[in-house]
Amino acid sequence: MMQKFIFGLMWLVIIFIVSYGVIGIPFVLLTPGTNQAKREAALAFRDAYIVFFAIGALILAISGTVAGILPGTKKKAHKKK
Repeated sequence: MMQKFIFGLMWLVIIFIVSYGVIGIPFVLLTPGTNQAKREAALAFRDAYIVFFAIGALILAISGTVAGILPGTKKKAHKKK
């Protein structure tokens, strides 16, 4: 049970970082202007959307862990003696 919880937390972090990076990095890179404009765009993106990414990652990690879809969270078969 504890191993499943730890893997669920690990997947929460992985899902959050990957989804935030895949969406956020192109958003900032495609912003026209100087580095200061890109920095301001990155901060505005973070302030506006970080909660949605966190909630989405939490929902995906919990549902994937409970269902046993994510690697490391499957129920182990009991061995018969």
